Amino acid sequence: MRLFETVLLIIMIGALLLGVYLLMDFWNKKTVDFQSFNAELTANLSDKTNQFYPNMRYPDKLITYSIGGSCTDSNKIEIMSALATLSSKTVLRFSEKDNGEIKYFCSNIQPSAEEEGHFIAGEGGPSEIINESVYFVILSGKVALYKPTNCDKPNVAIHETLHALGFDHTNKSSSIMYPITNCNQEIDQSISDEINRIYSIPSEADLLIESLDANIVGRYLNFNITVSNLGFKDADNAILKVYSEDKLVKDFSLNNIDFGTRKLLSVSDMLVGSNSRNLKFEVYTSDGEISKTNNVKTLQIKA
Repeated sequence: MRLFETVLLIIMIGALLLGVYLLMDFWNKKTVDFQSFNAELTANLSDKTNQFYPNMRYPDKLITYSIGGSCTDSNKIEIMSALATLSSKTVLRFSEKDNGEIKYFCSNIQPSAEEEGHFIAGEGGPSEIINESVYFVILSGKVALYKPTNCDKPNVAIHETLHALGFDHTNKSSSIMYPITNCNQEIDQSISDEINRIYSIPSEADLLIESLDANIVGRYLNFNITVSNLGFKDADNAILKVYSEDKLVKDFSLNNIDFGTRKLLSVSDMLVGSNSRNLKFEVYTSDGEISKTNNVKTLQIKA
């Protein structure tokens, strides 16, 4: 009987302590707010560009193309010569493929309804673009070669291909991008330089924390985070890790994040402890990235 009373007393004391603990936890609902964060994605974009928008490029410097059935042998020679010229003056390489990224036609083409505003140049231009804020990624372009040319050089094909690469007209009459084409025009060095600069960026994913806000109520963390992939390749098996006082609290699988897309994660009541004053959020993928300097964000307590 004495053993039973002892066990019962222990249970009662345990229940009392648990009740006191829960009561203190209930009353300890002090809210600690952290400074919110929003990335300035376009802060460093240059307004000096030969392109329709800054940093227009295809996902890779090896660009596929296809030639429509209406093109004659003469048209095909002109296209191949134009691509060879661009390859000789830039880091770009071209590979023929069915339904390639740049599609060549040898008849007049008009933009479809969904391409209005993108098929800019009439005879050539981007037809599908992803606006990533930092980069404008061209997924496909079209070129129409329906005007005969008497030039020894494939200036018309080069002009229209550069439109498909995102380049606008210029008011420099000696430039191959002058609106009225003649046989003496050349590719500007500035165009070659801009292509080489844009395509020097690796064709990788680029995860970054775009926005973040958090608070702690008592011992529990609440946060909203937006993770973006502003690169040129999908990020497989993306992970978010959350640290409190430099100790890993929990990681979250974000699965795959396609390039040009964002994922929003909202978490409530995640236990971190009442003394947590230093929060760190880190995103990463097992694949290569353009840069990892934007993968980590530490939040400070709001003053």
